[in-house]
Amino acid sequence: MLHLYRLPLLLLGALLLPGPAPAQQPTPPAAAPTEAEVLRQATQLMQNRQYESAWKLLNGFDPKHRRPAVALRQTELALNYHLRSRELEGFGFVDVKPLERLDSLREHFTRAAIRYPFAVETVLKNLIQQHPTNYRLHRALADYYYQTEQCSCAEADKSPAQLYALMVRYYATAHQHGLGDFSSYFALGYARQSLRQFAESVPAYTRAIALRPNYAPAHFQLSYSYTVLKKLPLALQEARAAARYFDDPTAKSDATYLAENLEKKIAQAAKAKKK
Repeated sequence: MLHLYRLPLLLLGALLLPGPAPAQQPTPPAAAPTEAEVLRQATQLMQNRQYESAWKLLNGFDPKHRRPAVALRQTELALNYHLRSRELEGFGFVDVKPLERLDSLREHFTRAAIRYPFAVETVLKNLIQQHPTNYRLHRALADYYYQTEQCSCAEADKSPAQLYALMVRYYATAHQHGLGDFSSYFALGYARQSLRQFAESVPAYTRAIALRPNYAPAHFQLSYSYTVLKKLPLALQEARAAARYFDDPTAKSDATYLAENLEKKIAQAAKAKKK
């Protein structure tokens, strides 16, 4: 049997002292969020009307605008939910509080609120060059040109006819690849009509109506195209539909007036035919 008192003093101390604590393993760094996670978070923020937070999240994840899906979500934010804009190349956003309305907030904010550069046309065109078969980019660029023409707030170097031609080009490409809805077909019809391509506008308006039968503006514009093409019974049918579906009193009155005029023209043509 080993007696401790016979061990050398240093060895005895070594036996009685605690050993070194085991080394702690470093905490691994948190994994960077994936694109899908960032897009999901941004969508949730947008649904909660946290527009500036959504923008910061997206821009922080892809500051050089190299990811098509992220840039498309930023384009949606920029065109639809901005607080202020500088020629659609710089934007201001805000996180909207529960009782606030974005339209009301826009009335009180100055250009100083524009903090975030994002040249929509440049970003989308660059991405189309890199990803020519991502037709969602073509659709987004067409929507941009349509909004530009409607607001006259950018692209001052392009004439209306140039903007209409660009809308036709990019909407047609998107539609060829199944990326159309009632609003894009209406915008295509509007562009064709504005270029005085009345026959070509008819299929676009007709498709918009097929996708949303009660969409009054498509019925109204289609009535105008049919009138120019001298297809008065069809024009009357569409004018009556527009009058039925419009909620705005002024628009409803315009459609009713158009229908009444078409009824008179049709009656006059029938009377002249009997003579």
